[in-house]
Amino acid sequence: MNRNQSSKSSVASQILIAGSIIWSLLGGGFQILANLQLLVPLVTYFQPLPVLGFGRLVPASTFLLTYGWIGSGLLGVLMILVPRFSGIPFRHGRLLSFGAMAWQLAVLTGLTQILMSGGSGLLSLPYSRSVTLIFLVSFLVLGTGITRGLGGTWKSGPLLPRLYLLGGILAFPLGLGTAELLLRSGTAPGAVQIINQLVWHSFVHHLWLAPMALVLVFQLLPTLTGRAITSLSLGVLAWGLLLTLGGWATNSLASQGPIPSWLQSTGVVAAVLLFVAALGNTVLFQPLLEGRIDEIRRNVALRFLTLGSWSYVAAYGWMMFLSIPGVRQNTAFTVAWNANQTLFLFSFLGSILAGSIYALLPVIKNLGWPSHSSLLWHFWCTALGAAMMFVGYALAGILQGLALNDPGVPLSTVASYLRPFLVVIIAGQALWLVGQLAFSSLFFATLLKLFPLTAPMAVFPPSRDQNTDLAHAQH
Repeated sequence: MNRNQSSKSSVASQILIAGSIIWSLLGGGFQILANLQLLVPLVTYFQPLPVLGFGRLVPASTFLLTYGWIGSGLLGVLMILVPRFSGIPFRHGRLLSFGAMAWQLAVLTGLTQILMSGGSGLLSLPYSRSVTLIFLVSFLVLGTGITRGLGGTWKSGPLLPRLYLLGGILAFPLGLGTAELLLRSGTAPGAVQIINQLVWHSFVHHLWLAPMALVLVFQLLPTLTGRAITSLSLGVLAWGLLLTLGGWATNSLASQGPIPSWLQSTGVVAAVLLFVAALGNTVLFQPLLEGRIDEIRRNVALRFLTLGSWSYVAAYGWMMFLSIPGVRQNTAFTVAWNANQTLFLFSFLGSILAGSIYALLPVIKNLGWPSHSSLLWHFWCTALGAAMMFVGYALAGILQGLALNDPGVPLSTVASYLRPFLVVIIAGQALWLVGQLAFSSLFFATLLKLFPLTAPMAVFPPSRDQNTDLAHAQH
């Protein structure tokens, strides 16, 4: 594919990726402000505007991180990747740019509505019907372009990325349209609405975002390591489990509510089998990375993809642990589930997205990455920040659950258990935000070609020991 053909999607992909980075900074800032109000309630009385209240910041930050950061970013990198493994170039570049701008408009409109009027109260659907319409129009345009990644024939090119791409493309419009009809109509009974919300939440995370991230993993890891996937049948089995059970995983959140027990059991079974599917994919990832320690230390994209691949297994493992009946009853009303969200969004999806940008951005605009210290800041702040958030939420949730089940512990004491962990969580969120700031400065400076020396592959700057060894070798 020549550069003229690939340039037709470059503007759209740059809009999506740039928007993703901007929304991540705003969403991360909102998270910190919301948790500061939990840590120091007095902060609430000094807020000049109601839009900065806890009840609006929480749904706004979740919306921005899900649809603005991860959703927009994954669509952007897929716009770069899919023509290259299908061999079919994009057409109608202006239409793709319109779809990318429409996605940003939907995020901006949804954010404005949440901050000004509050969220809708629906899980993973906090925006109005007008925002849903803009999302669907945008995805219709972008998704039609991305379907070129399926290729002209299933016999040519890699199969697993196409399977996950097919699942992700179909899940979002079908799930969003169905959720809009069932949840906004008001005709469904209350218990049915709860089930619909849980299923839609699963669609967003396990049938849309996770498959799109796995497209990147199964395409980029073999490319960067020069090794092929060893067992196609195992990969197809894991894909089948994800596509079959991904829509039921969040039912394990329901505990002692007005929901049939068989649905709760379905959620538990789905969580367990999704972890089994993640282990199966790990069996496929491990041979690709075996013996590549030096390359992982040096190559920025490969290190982020490796972190994301292992975080993928950890996220589904933690979800399975929380779904165990004895554990679920103790942690259902605690922040332990926030730890799963941290692993899933920040460590798994966020790392895959960052590694894909580092690997694919130079392809579309003859760009290069500098060997700059911002690369180290981005990786370590991301990894350590996400780890601190996970540990804080996990330990706080477990202690909260044990205290809630003790009738001798007052609720004020239970709430106080969260405060020391909130310090760790806020510090982790601030550290992650510093990493995103480092990445954003590097990204926009690279787009503007402000660095005099760049390379097509992002490489970490050498350490002091390596510089010393190099100087001795030259001497």
